[in-house]
Amino acid sequence: MEQRPKRTITRTLYCGKACLKFALTLALFAPALSAFKSVSPPKATDRASLVIEKTIQIGETVRPRELVKINAILRAHRPEIPEPETWRLSEVILEESLKRHLDPFLVLALIRVESGFKSGVVSPMGARGIMQIMPDTGKFLAVALAGEYGLHLTSFKPESLDDPVLNLRLGIYYLHDLKKQFQHVNLALTAYNFGPAETQNRLENNLDLSDEFAALVLDAYQRYKNVKPPAF
Repeated sequence: MEQRPKRTITRTLYCGKACLKFALTLALFAPALSAFKSVSPPKATDRASLVIEKTIQIGETVRPRELVKINAILRAHRPEIPEPETWRLSEVILEESLKRHLDPFLVLALIRVESGFKSGVVSPMGARGIMQIMPDTGKFLAVALAGEYGLHLTSFKPESLDDPVLNLRLGIYYLHDLKKQFQHVNLALTAYNFGPAETQNRLENNLDLSDEFAALVLDAYQRYKNVKPPAF
């Protein structure tokens, strides 16, 4: 029978020290190892989610080409207006036009002929604001849209039409209503300028009805449609 080597005291102490070192090392690095295990690499689905989230955040800063084009036209006519304000007006024009099934560039053309994009202008007849709305018409429109926009009719006054955002909302709705009534863009534009009652009266009585105003608006409309959006 083979004899095992006897353990000496020196060998026993050496093994004890080695075990102690290993235990201390394990105690020191155990928390780090535990944390490393808990931080697992993202799964494929997690990575996809991160990419989607990043894409959405980037996309939110990108404006539609149509909006960029509207803003470029506004700034070309009114370069002195602060850029945040022109963006705000551009957004209102695009949003309200789409809501009322109108081409926003037709609305821009109407604004160009009516006011030259000046929100504080008042005509000799009393029409006010960027879309040149008569105070009585403005009040009627405000009543029609009070529920949609939460308008306070008791505070409505002619000067309220100098607010370009309110004026745009009322004016675009008015053009939409006239187009629905007369079933033709030219007649709707004529009625916007002459008034729907006068336009209807002339049509019913076979009276002369000038299309000069409509022609000016449609000419500007074609120019704006052909404007190329600025490159970035």
